[in-house]
Amino acid sequence: MRRKPIRPPLKSGLDRVGRFHPFLAYAAVMLVNLAAALLILAALVWVSDLVEDLFWPGGPEWIDF
Repeated sequence: MRRKPIRPPLKSGLDRVGRFHPFLAYAAVMLVNLAAALLILAALVWVSDLVEDLFWPGGPEWIDF
């Protein structure tokens, strides 16, 4: 059984991630991190809105959930 030949690194010295360029893999990881950060931020804002409604019920809402 023959093994596939090992691909040489790119001209920039980076190894490919599967068949994708490393920058594409980095961009995907950054998008996942950004989505996670936005999800955490939305959860914090939602909890703070609930706490604010416990102390000061009624009144205008700055953020509608």
